[in-house]
Amino acid sequence: MFEEHCAQDVPMKRLFSVKELVKEVGATEWYWRTQIWSGRLPYVQVGRKKLIDRDDIDKFISKNKYQELT
Repeated sequence: MFEEHCAQDVPMKRLFSVKELVKEVGATEWYWRTQIWSGRLPYVQVGRKKLIDRDDIDKFISKNKYQELT
């Protein structure tokens, strides 16, 4: 009668607005907008909105990850 679903059945969100990116990743709205304007973070234009692909967020994080040597 009723099907049970688990969290694995729910598709992962792919595109994020700048405000959603602030909540998801952190930093400020201004920081993410400057990354977009400077070309360091690709985006998808949908009408007037700029949406950022999860894959591009992951690449951005990996590219900007630093490790201090002790």
